[in-house]
Amino acid sequence: MKKEVEDKTAKMLFTPESGLAHHCLLISRCLLYPSYVSFNCLLSLYITTFQEEKTPNYVLLKKIFLTPVYAAFFVLFLPIMLVFLPIRCALLYVRRPFMCSQHHTPYTDWQTQVLKNAIDKGFHKFGVATANLCLMPELASKMNHLTNVSYRARKIGEKIITSQFFDREWEKEELEMKMYSSNIEAKSCRENGLIGCAGDNTENQQKPVDQCLEGDVSTDFPVVDVFAIQEAWSSYQNKLLIQQLQKIFPYIVHDAGVHAFRNNAFFLNSGLLIASKHPISAVDFKAYTCFVKHGKLLSNGLLMTQLLLGSSKANNRNRYIGYVFNTHLQSYQGKDQIIPKQLDEMLDWIKQFKAENTKFGDIELFCLVCGDFNFDNFSPADRESSQHPLFTEFSDFCRVQANLDKSWTVGTELRPEFMHDNIVSTPEGLKTVLEDQALRQCHLVDADIVEHCKEAIVTGTVKKDAQGNVLIFPEGGRRRIDYILSGRSSPLNVAGYHFVTKLATLTDHIPVAMEFTCPKLH
Repeated sequence: MKKEVEDKTAKMLFTPESGLAHHCLLISRCLLYPSYVSFNCLLSLYITTFQEEKTPNYVLLKKIFLTPVYAAFFVLFLPIMLVFLPIRCALLYVRRPFMCSQHHTPYTDWQTQVLKNAIDKGFHKFGVATANLCLMPELASKMNHLTNVSYRARKIGEKIITSQFFDREWEKEELEMKMYSSNIEAKSCRENGLIGCAGDNTENQQKPVDQCLEGDVSTDFPVVDVFAIQEAWSSYQNKLLIQQLQKIFPYIVHDAGVHAFRNNAFFLNSGLLIASKHPISAVDFKAYTCFVKHGKLLSNGLLMTQLLLGSSKANNRNRYIGYVFNTHLQSYQGKDQIIPKQLDEMLDWIKQFKAENTKFGDIELFCLVCGDFNFDNFSPADRESSQHPLFTEFSDFCRVQANLDKSWTVGTELRPEFMHDNIVSTPEGLKTVLEDQALRQCHLVDADIVEHCKEAIVTGTVKKDAQGNVLIFPEGGRRRIDYILSGRSSPLNVAGYHFVTKLATLTDHIPVAMEFTCPKLH
């Protein structure tokens, strides 16, 4: 009976929403789409990216010929916008703060069975990835020096999926053997002290870990169970991304946000999305109450999920569960210490969500917090954030201690001015840059930020000497703001940590991924 109730709860989350309000919201979004497109296209003509600055004549011609076209379309659809925009706002105010999508194919059904068998045997190596994709309305996207949101959304989805797809000719036995051998190797390394435990009680308890297991720069994503995404703000273009992701990830939580005048002024949602290969048994979203500047137009917050991973062999009623939290913290906070306040709220919500959804007998295999934290572990401006109590309850595998990262880490925030250079236009080229310190400092933001402002982070210059040579220094190109943290209460055996270059030119961040095994899985 208990299992039936739990299954029913999980199914309810992913049952398509029905009712008049939901259908009215879909209709209003469809009718607002022409106004949305024409408005974005019109204003984006007058925002010039670093790439467009190289072709001023072409930009001028676009303004001359396309301004009247987009303006005419906007005026044409303006009456519809004036009618349905208030309706959209009212409907967003009363709906639940997230949407769940479920899509099964013969491949995902086969994949689910393979994962179930691996977990039942206790040999599964889990994987998680996080990426800030900068999928926002074209107007805002150009402010971040990225264009063509629809193309990027579809292309990003394709690239993620190609890294996850197994050829059918491998068949089930081949995949199971790969999972089995990789986990036996991880178990052997762990027994010999070669794999670090991400849940150590102190940040630098196992000194040999750095020598035995170092992260790397990879041109491809590893096979992952969960993908956490930030800045997927455009509900229209998100459909293109989700259509691709559902080929591999049957469970997706998206369109998360609390819409209200006091929160985001009904502009953009949180941009958070979680795609999972495992059933999601609980979901919630909460919006941060502390924000400044453009944060007043966003519903930044914490997207919370509980994954149903299987059941214990010893007692079939004891569920194997995992928690994945996805967040995006305040950017360009200036002198205001907004991020530490948001971290306070995050910790409280994590504890509350786990207390409400953990059942008696549940075995928690992992608890992960992923996302774009918008602070690094070196910069003077980030000292308070990097010393937050969050890091006493969660472990960062890239970190030695507060204000010091491991030697192999690299930054995850690209310099907009140089992110379209030919040398970083391919995954292989971007990998070469990340592995070369001088080149890395030219293309990634330095971790020496004194104040959180756009001038210092986005338009900051590369430090050079009088002869024009790049000045090499420890924090150069190492502003690592994208994190995967693991709860110390559920220690993990980290088997791999990767800075991934697969999405070169498609986003202004370097995605990160982590592979791990769970000691509690037996």
